[in-house]
Amino acid sequence: MKHRWLVPLCSGVTALIANPLSIQACSVCVTGAGDPTADAFNWSVLFLMATPYLVVGSIAGGLVFAYRRAAAKREQAETAEPLVHLAWNDKESGR
Repeated sequence: MKHRWLVPLCSGVTALIANPLSIQACSVCVTGAGDPTADAFNWSVLFLMATPYLVVGSIAGGLVFAYRRAAAKREQAETAEPLVHLAWNDKESGR
C-alpha cells in the first residue's frame, strides 16, 4: 500500500523519456527563434489571452449603452408635459 505512487511516477518518467519534445517549455525551445511555428504559437497565446478581455468588455459596453439609452428615454419622458393634469386643486374643487 505504501508504494501506490511508484507506478504512476515510473510511467510518467518513462513517457517523458520516450518523447523528449514533450518536456520542452516553450515554442522557441521546440522550434528555435524566428521560425514560423514559433510565431504561430506566440500569436495563438496572444489571442487566447485577449479573448476573455474582449468578451467581458463587450458585455460591459452593452450594459453601459443600454443604461445610457434608458436614462435618455427617462429624461425625455420627464421633460415632456403631461396631456392631462390630474393633481388635486383645492381652489377649483371648492373645498
